[in-house]
Amino acid sequence: MLKNIYKRSLGAGIAMLLLFGCGSNSKPDSNERLSGESSLALSIVYESTSYDEGSGKMIGHYHVHIIDDKGDPVSHAPLTYSLVNGVKIINGQKLQYKTGTILDTKPIMFQDSKVNFAQAGVVPGDLLIVVPKEGRVNKTYLGDWKIDGVGKDLKLRDKAYGLQKTDGLTYIIGTEERLLGNREFAVAHIQKQSNTTDDKGFSGFDIVFDPVLAGHTATVGVHTTEGPRAGGAKVITFRGGRFFASDVRVPVTGDTRFVFMRLMIDPGNGGTEDLIDIEVDPTSFQVQPASNCAINYQASNFHTDSGGHLLIAVDTFFGKDANATDAASKECVVKWSGDAGSLYYEY
Repeated sequence: MLKNIYKRSLGAGIAMLLLFGCGSNSKPDSNERLSGESSLALSIVYESTSYDEGSGKMIGHYHVHIIDDKGDPVSHAPLTYSLVNGVKIINGQKLQYKTGTILDTKPIMFQDSKVNFAQAGVVPGDLLIVVPKEGRVNKTYLGDWKIDGVGKDLKLRDKAYGLQKTDGLTYIIGTEERLLGNREFAVAHIQKQSNTTDDKGFSGFDIVFDPVLAGHTATVGVHTTEGPRAGGAKVITFRGGRFFASDVRVPVTGDTRFVFMRLMIDPGNGGTEDLIDIEVDPTSFQVQPASNCAINYQASNFHTDSGGHLLIAVDTFFGKDANATDAASKECVVKWSGDAGSLYYEY
């Protein structure tokens, strides 16, 4: 039985629209619309998240929508999908910003003047996803590519008609698996609902992921597999679940106190997972009463560790009611108003 734990309207879910143009096309047949003569718009849309009690997995529901330059749906377009969950760290960062170049060679090659991919630990079978950035939104190179060979440059397996050498590309490389907090192995994968778009230009797909990944960042890539290549990509958050933490009490001593707070995830079945290895918005934490305590943001560490804990520094001081006997004057309480909006993207 699936429990629906998180849902947003389709209108709010449309976060990426990629516009392409090579001229007009008056041909009505959908397969001919993929001939490369028309403009296409491809969007990746989030729908909702469910919890599957049988498998213990969370399932994010998405779809792709393709239309032509006249707003008509492109039907029967064959699609393939890929997901980068665990990211290869290159030059100390996960997302390589505007440094990639794709070459219109046979086979297609990908290079970065700042990177030797073999030395960076990239191996055949890893996934390359080119994501859209300003001035770099052409359908022929956006989306996912399978890496077939690795040297200083990458040899790509897929084909693309009409591809031209393009530099300044933003990209990410990785696999479906990742290690959280140096102890938790977590997997996510894409499960297709259909192989082609329907008569309205839609094709659904699911992202199945371990609950411990809720709140973390991944990248989805998609492209057509027949005719001229039309691709797209989107950086996403694994949505769903409830995020929470127990209040932490701090004695008022007149100096700075350091306390740990454990952040957790309820996937939707009443169970718990630690919220591991993620940066949390400092402003989502509050301390009361303000007359006796204040969060010291510079001395705190708002990145959760392998047990879901983060370190909060609280400056305590005696207010005007320091001689009172009530509990409020002797201790303060740290609270977390946690939700998905208080978790930062990882790249």
